[in-house]
Amino acid sequence: MPEGITFEIDENLLPRPGLTHNQTALLYFSGEEPPPPEEAELHPCPFLNEEGLCSVYERRPLMCRIMVSFKKCSPLQQAELSQELYLRGLIALQIVENIELYGLYGNIFDLLKFLSDLKKGKIDEIPPYLLSNVEFEELPLLPEEKDLRAWVGNLYRKEVFPGKTFRELLYEIKERLKEKESLSFLKEIFSA
Repeated sequence: MPEGITFEIDENLLPRPGLTHNQTALLYFSGEEPPPPEEAELHPCPFLNEEGLCSVYERRPLMCRIMVSFKKCSPLQQAELSQELYLRGLIALQIVENIELYGLYGNIFDLLKFLSDLKKGKIDEIPPYLLSNVEFEELPLLPEEKDLRAWVGNLYRKEVFPGKTFRELLYEIKERLKEKESLSFLKEIFSA
């Protein structure tokens, strides 16, 4: 594991996604039903400390940042969030996947273990349970989801720098990243 993470994780306890967010959206847009996710037992997050608090809160993954529960979560109980916040979170994850086209997708613990094992020379290829990000620009918005459509429109028009909207910045970043080769982020990580 990377520095600061010293516990062992039983990789069989944590669910692994079978599809990325964009792969799921692609299936829906092509009229296909995605396969149901694997059934997984609920286990406390390995990042929780003895007090039940997140030990990596300041550096928590995006997935954790977008989960806004309306009730206090317990180790064996899922978060409870509104449909609107859930959909906003999915859109954020889809936007990130579109930016990070040369990245990998999986649960955070599999990703951390892969990076650690790769750095230590224990493996030399990407395990099959880590998925490659794919590009899919269409956002899963239904015509009747007027509030969500308005939110996305406002997000894209939001000025993030003087004279530059979120949409313009997003495409600028994507253009810069097109020059990178697949998984080149690994070279950057290991040369640091």
